[in-house]
Amino acid sequence: MARWFRLSMMVSVLLVVWGFGQSSSVEAQVADGKGQPMRFTKAANGVISDSVTGLEWYVGPNHDNTWHEAKAWTENLTVGGGGWRLPTVPELKAIYQKGASPNNMDPIFQTTGAYVWSGQLNNAWSAWGLAFYNNLEGWHSMNYGYGRLALAVRSRK
Repeated sequence: MARWFRLSMMVSVLLVVWGFGQSSSVEAQVADGKGQPMRFTKAANGVISDSVTGLEWYVGPNHDNTWHEAKAWTENLTVGGGGWRLPTVPELKAIYQKGASPNNMDPIFQTTGAYVWSGQLNNAWSAWGLAFYNNLEGWHSMNYGYGRLALAVRSRK
C-alpha cells in the first residue's frame, strides 16, 4: 500500500510540473486588479490572444510601413504556424480602447505609432486604416508609409 501511495504521489507531482510547463508560454496576467479575466494575453512567441473576439494578433515591425510592405510582412509571417493577414477596419475598431495607453489600445500591443493599415482597399491605389489616436477610419495611398504600422491578425488556431 505504501508503495502504491508513493507511486501515485510521484505521478501527481509529475503531472503538476508538466502542467506548469505547458502554461509557461503565457506572459501576461490572467486577471485584472478586480479579479476579472484579462481580455488580452500574450504568449512567449509574441502572439496576443483576444478572449472577446477569439482573434490572435501579432505586432508588426514598429516603424513606418507602406501598405504593400505591411501586406507582404503579414503574408510571410510564420510565427505560431502562419495564416496571418492584415485586419479589417471593424477588427481594428474592436481593439480600440480609449485611454488604455497613449495609442488607445491595450498596452500589451506595445506599439509606437497610432495609425494601422487594414487589408481593405478603397480603390486601386489606396487602402483603409484606423487612426488609434481618434478612432477614425480613413484611407491613404498604398505607397504612403509615414507613421503607418502593421498588425497581423488571424482566427485562433
